[in-house]
Amino acid sequence: MEFPELFILDVGHGNCALLRDTEGVVLIDCPPGSVLPELLGYLGITEIAHVLISHADQDHIAGIPQLLLNKSIKVNNIYLNSDWLRNTDVWKDVRTALGDARKRSEVNIEAQLTTSITGRLNVGQVSVEVLAPVPELALEGVGGKDLAGRTLGANSISAVVSLGYNTRRVAILAGDLDQTGLDNLLKETENLQAEILVFPHHGGRPGAGVDSKAFAQQLCNLVQPRLVIFSIDRSLHKNPKDEIVEGVLSAVPEAHVICTQLSEKCALNLPNGDPIHLNSLSAKGRTGKKCCGGTILIKVDKTGTVYIPSADSHQEFVTQFPNALCRKFLH
Repeated sequence: MEFPELFILDVGHGNCALLRDTEGVVLIDCPPGSVLPELLGYLGITEIAHVLISHADQDHIAGIPQLLLNKSIKVNNIYLNSDWLRNTDVWKDVRTALGDARKRSEVNIEAQLTTSITGRLNVGQVSVEVLAPVPELALEGVGGKDLAGRTLGANSISAVVSLGYNTRRVAILAGDLDQTGLDNLLKETENLQAEILVFPHHGGRPGAGVDSKAFAQQLCNLVQPRLVIFSIDRSLHKNPKDEIVEGVLSAVPEAHVICTQLSEKCALNLPNGDPIHLNSLSAKGRTGKKCCGGTILIKVDKTGTVYIPSADSHQEFVTQFPNALCRKFLH
């Protein structure tokens, strides 16, 4: 490869991003389902240098056992933070799979994904930076308190990953970052500008009692993205929330907003014809014609960043849906 590629996968309700750089591959979050293994097979990827897990929610981790059991894929390193309050069957299965892979395949497992890891994750031309959490916040852990006395949930210490190329930040992948997490992040850095923002928590609420619109405005004023991606399932959780999209577009009205799947709030009825704006990559919503953006391919080179589907082709697609949220709040 001459230049890096970033894939934001349509996995339904969940997060998954794949960086294919010039000297290796980095996977960010690993949800269940067939989309990731299909994409790995399509791209001919047989080795993953680093797997970064933002936090222990099922829609970010449940695909780890499947990945580690895939004999055609070699995984070298897995980084994730501990969550001692987590008591789910999925979390137990993941821990069992990690232990087995450590013993059987000598996969390196590190129980930390913090700012201190930055500098160890690069596999080519892209600078992979962990913006949050800082080590001392991760040490306090889920259920602990930050220095302001606020209780830390899993979303409060969800890892935030930045991908940079040359002098520009291409993307911020914000996991399930909430308001408490953002406040703590801003104590470390105020420079969050990036071309692309994978919006946290699938466009869901950023914490109890938090003004969702104000959170979206604050985050987008900081990042100033030209592309905002919501990784959603068409029928689950009614994401992205209206007030989140309104906040995004009030802060960055020129930004292109795209969801991986077509929310029922945008269109009760699915399109009849085959969408011609999508690329050919595996996407969960492709079955049943539920894709809006589907799996998004982002190509990075010296002249700029190009993504498929393009803004023009996607916006032409959504014009057939009068209630589309990405158009509703434009003035």
